[in-house]
Amino acid sequence: MAGEHGRPSYGAFNIEFLSLARQDIPEYLTVSITGEELKDCETEDDVESRLDMLLNLVPLSGTFCIGSDTGYTNDQTEIVVFKETEEHGRTKLRLVLRVHLEHVAYPHISACLALIDRYYNPAGVGVDNGGNGLSVVQELISLDKYRPLGLKDRLRGFNFGSSISVYLEDGREVKKPAKEFMTSLINGSLQRRELILPITDLDIESQFTTHTYTLNNGRVQYSKGNDHIVDAVRCALLIREQMQEGSGLEQPTVEFVVPLVTDPVFI
Repeated sequence: MAGEHGRPSYGAFNIEFLSLARQDIPEYLTVSITGEELKDCETEDDVESRLDMLLNLVPLSGTFCIGSDTGYTNDQTEIVVFKETEEHGRTKLRLVLRVHLEHVAYPHISACLALIDRYYNPAGVGVDNGGNGLSVVQELISLDKYRPLGLKDRLRGFNFGSSISVYLEDGREVKKPAKEFMTSLINGSLQRRELILPITDLDIESQFTTHTYTLNNGRVQYSKGNDHIVDAVRCALLIREQMQEGSGLEQPTVEFVVPLVTDPVFI
């Protein structure tokens, strides 16, 4: 872009901490589903049966949280499922499932999230309101067939361009850009070694290591494109934070966390 030659770009995540977070997760599962695999389904029941077969999940006990970056039909959607585990007296988040959807219409994304919810019964489900996200959230909350799931109290769509009220230890309230705050949650979890990511999933490695940001008049601007998994993780960690605090889904009460800044790479 004219006039921006040499503007520094910074890694959004600390590579050293990210490397420590990438571990062997024997139970980790990745599933990829395309619209082509669903196109011959004639009814909603057919779609749900096909999705159930393709997901091939088994119920698991424990505490889970789900994050999803929902794209338009011609875009891709990522869904991640984290499980809380206790290791050496500390609670950690372990990624146990990633579902990749391509060319899948939003009603089918809703059905997929509902199926995953039935298997894991997560404490919270966070969805990016961009793309088809708002439509997915509305369907899961308002349609009669999904009401038995009780998602109204556990599901929330997040607007990445909005602000979030964050409360400091001294009680002061500050407004933080949502995407920046979500990123700080990931960085804090990585720094405290509370986030466990599968070393076998190279797509996760690619997206987290290439995700960058620049500063424009003091505002953080994140790179776009190869970030769907990252955005799904952002939603998972924010919904977990909000549900943990018990202060309602609107305003999480947390200590302000400053995002980590790594060495600049000039572009």
